[in-house]
Amino acid sequence: MDLEKIDVTSKIIGKYQDGQLNLYMGDIRIGEVTESNEGLKRKMKKGFVFEDNKIFHYENAHPEQVRAYVENCDGGWC
Repeated sequence: MDLEKIDVTSKIIGKYQDGQLNLYMGDIRIGEVTESNEGLKRKMKKGFVFEDNKIFHYENAHPEQVRAYVENCDGGWC
């Protein structure tokens, strides 16, 4: 599956909680920023990266090509 790197910086909000800045995209927590003696440390959820002072999300470049979430499903419920 081809992934496309999308700039989602404008969709991110930060909430300061328990001594760290938690990063959210909508209701989903996508990362955190903490301060240490070495400076700021960023920890991002899988699929998100922090580069050049922006936050990017890797998304499916061709969502129309997704045929099914499961294979060989004959039960009808999937």
